[in-house]
Amino acid sequence: MTQTAVVTKVIGPGLCEVRVRRTAACGGSCASCGNVCPTPDVDALATNTAGAIAGDRVLIEGSRTLLLAALVYLAPLALFFIGWLFHPVAGAAGVLLGIAGVIAVNRFLQDRGGVSAKVIAVIRDPDGGFPESL
Repeated sequence: MTQTAVVTKVIGPGLCEVRVRRTAACGGSCASCGNVCPTPDVDALATNTAGAIAGDRVLIEGSRTLLLAALVYLAPLALFFIGWLFHPVAGAAGVLLGIAGVIAVNRFLQDRGGVSAKVIAVIRDPDGGFPESL
């Protein structure tokens, strides 16, 4: 999944902090649901493979985001149904086991530097300048 972001600061060689506009839960088109959804910006670390500098508008690619989202939601659910086949109490134990597994994976990833994004390109206007907004 790729998104547009703005580099807020360069932390070191090959690493920067980016600000990403989070999309709304309904898909980002407020006209479709009629609600006004607050969508705060999110700051994240990213590997800077494109040589971007602070203030650059960039295209980032998430690393393993979909896989981790599937793990968080599907692991407890799958273990619940597997446990339920044996006994309702085993289903509840399966949910707890799934949540414990997700927490363990989260701690493991944080110890290894977390899950970061990757800057894959600096976005420029056709006239060679940089766009003003996200």
